[in-house]
Amino acid sequence: MADSQLSVVWDTTRLRLLVEIGRLGSVSAAARAIGIGQPSASEHLRTLEGAAGQRLVERGGRGSTLTEAGEVLALHAGQALATLEAGAEELHRLAGLEAGTIRIGASTTPGVYLLPDTLGCFRRDHPNVAVEVEIASSGHILQRLLEGHVQLALVGEVESDERVALEPFLSDELVGVCKPGELRIQQGNVRPRALADQTLLVRERTSSSRRVAERALAFAAVESAGVWELDSSEAIKRAAREGLGVAFLSRYAVAEEVERGELESFRIAGRPQIDRNLYVARLARRPLSPSERGFVATLTRCCAKSEEYAASCVA
Repeated sequence: MADSQLSVVWDTTRLRLLVEIGRLGSVSAAARAIGIGQPSASEHLRTLEGAAGQRLVERGGRGSTLTEAGEVLALHAGQALATLEAGAEELHRLAGLEAGTIRIGASTTPGVYLLPDTLGCFRRDHPNVAVEVEIASSGHILQRLLEGHVQLALVGEVESDERVALEPFLSDELVGVCKPGELRIQQGNVRPRALADQTLLVRERTSSSRRVAERALAFAAVESAGVWELDSSEAIKRAAREGLGVAFLSRYAVAEEVERGELESFRIAGRPQIDRNLYVARLARRPLSPSERGFVATLTRCCAKSEEYAASCVA
């Protein structure tokens, strides 16, 4: 009964209101974000809660939070809004127009080291399409995709389910890096036992590169002297340059420092390369809009140049 009642009362204002309450943590702030007054927002919420048959929002002294039921509906509301936006863009395409906004989430490697060049190429080819970018760890960005806050996600290896479609767009290798002269490197390789007295410099636990590297190091029976968690690849590279430890990062992240001689790269002797894919993720039920298809094509074309450069620096 509640399902049929909800289908009657859902409209874009109520969809957006629920999504913004989850994002901003305040009914009044959500109302301002979508351009309605507080009394109107409260009335919309009462209508939704009456149709759902349960509370969707808990109000407190420090703001408002979604209940478990509210979070479920907000997740589907965000996905529905993304689908409606894609439909509107299809209509623009049929009318011979190309405009709108693409919201992209990216993990650190594609977001910092690959996306800027792609955006430059995309802007030249699609000047009327705006792009908004959010950069965080792969796990966080995937959650933002599921919540409908971004339309496309550029991520490393992540755990997903049938709600998400993953398409590989670039192969990547994680390579070891250290201060030049810090380790005995022979023909680009370091023996596993040589890493035993080194501190391992890593990103946060939701980082794809950290998970892939730790899995490979475990298979190689590498036990480091300690682990130092830092909040960005740039911080890790600076720490490695100072001789504070070793790190395993994307070759795209370290290519420039290796080329300048600020870092020395290596692989683990007797073990396979630490390879992974980078993916374009989208909601499985939502097809790509024309502008999004254009972005993916531009991404694939531009990344071929980055792959050639990184391969030449990290032999």
